[in-house]
Amino acid sequence: MSSATFNLVKACVGSGVLALPSGIAALGDSPSLIIPAGLLMFVLGSLSAYSFYMIGRVSHMDGDKETTNSLSTAWEQEVGKSSAWVVSLACFLTPLGAALTYSIMLGDLLSSLACSAGLKGLAASRHASILAVTASILYPLSNLKSLAALSVASIAGVGGVFITCLVMLLRNLPGGPYSAGGAFLSTLAPSMQPSFGFVGSKSLLSPSVLILISMAATAYLAHFSAHDFYDGLKDTSKARFAKLTGISFSITAIVNCIVMSLGFLTFGGNCSGMILNNYSAKDIGASVCRVVTSISLIGAYPLFMRAIKSTYFELFQKGKDVTDDMNNKATKAFLAFLTGMALILEDAGFMVGMMGAVMGSAIIYVFPSVIFLKLTSRLIEEGKIKKSRVIVSERLANKVMIGMGALLAILGGTATVLNTFAPGML
Repeated sequence: MSSATFNLVKACVGSGVLALPSGIAALGDSPSLIIPAGLLMFVLGSLSAYSFYMIGRVSHMDGDKETTNSLSTAWEQEVGKSSAWVVSLACFLTPLGAALTYSIMLGDLLSSLACSAGLKGLAASRHASILAVTASILYPLSNLKSLAALSVASIAGVGGVFITCLVMLLRNLPGGPYSAGGAFLSTLAPSMQPSFGFVGSKSLLSPSVLILISMAATAYLAHFSAHDFYDGLKDTSKARFAKLTGISFSITAIVNCIVMSLGFLTFGGNCSGMILNNYSAKDIGASVCRVVTSISLIGAYPLFMRAIKSTYFELFQKGKDVTDDMNNKATKAFLAFLTGMALILEDAGFMVGMMGAVMGSAIIYVFPSVIFLKLTSRLIEEGKIKKSRVIVSERLANKVMIGMGALLAILGGTATVLNTFAPGML
């Protein structure tokens, strides 16, 4: 249970957590926003946990049928083969968006580290950092046939999150280096300095709250692996899987709230789309955070690239043998596309929000609920389960989740685009 909990928390806590402070900043610059934002994160975490648990549970509800091992397989069995491409497309776009987010973040992190090392001008630019890390590190790693050696980077990723939490806590203490007259304040651009009390706070009914909701979806997104966690759990059962889900998502919610709160309480309305950008290049503690986060992102990148290529070949090369030459060409093509987009898009928060709004809403709220409704309807007709009050209530809740997911995908995506390109409209 402890090993599975560690791995599930690791799967949930990724790059999305570093964008959450900017999600509150979209609502204003009042510290009082921390409480409603924290409550919202726990509510959304609970919904995500239920959805994750449901995906693992439905694969074992029909004892007479072979258990499913993926979301797309479950959809194909219960909903139909003709529409299974929708889930496969989501499986393709999700790692593609995640890899793009990582490229943008690596550009920011490595550029800041270059400044900390004393480099200036083009050598310390984010464009040069993105091109250098892609050519020298990401491309060779993306061509590895075995990714077992990257497990160390995964451990560094989780450790990096806790190191980042500690550094952020120390920087937020009264009289810290980012408070009035602080040692690092003068090294920051005006747009990155702490900002409180100029805007106030918007209502949680404001469209701007959709930005935080969209980012939260990315911060809890680990649902593609629910089947693996259920089947891989020692002495697995619905009760033990529920325990695993509850503990892991609770830890994830706490980590998300800590990073979100500390970042916002330090920089307020000026929180960047990637909170580490706000910290000074001369801040040694922040530089350590950037190093461990960069290692984590680099280590995870080949995993996303492998997922991108495998789903691409599944979608567009069905029935064909994938040769090494095809694999290498795909790696070059996708890396070129991702690098080009990362050079253009500079806001990691935008990508986190868009991924959460569109992909997160579909994967967390829509796909599992549709599968559950189809499965339970069939099992009731076949007499394998009774139409009890619990089942009826749960089916109603899943219908609500489908509607909520569809609305969040449309409205959340729109709000994220407007916040980035036309903030005055929100």
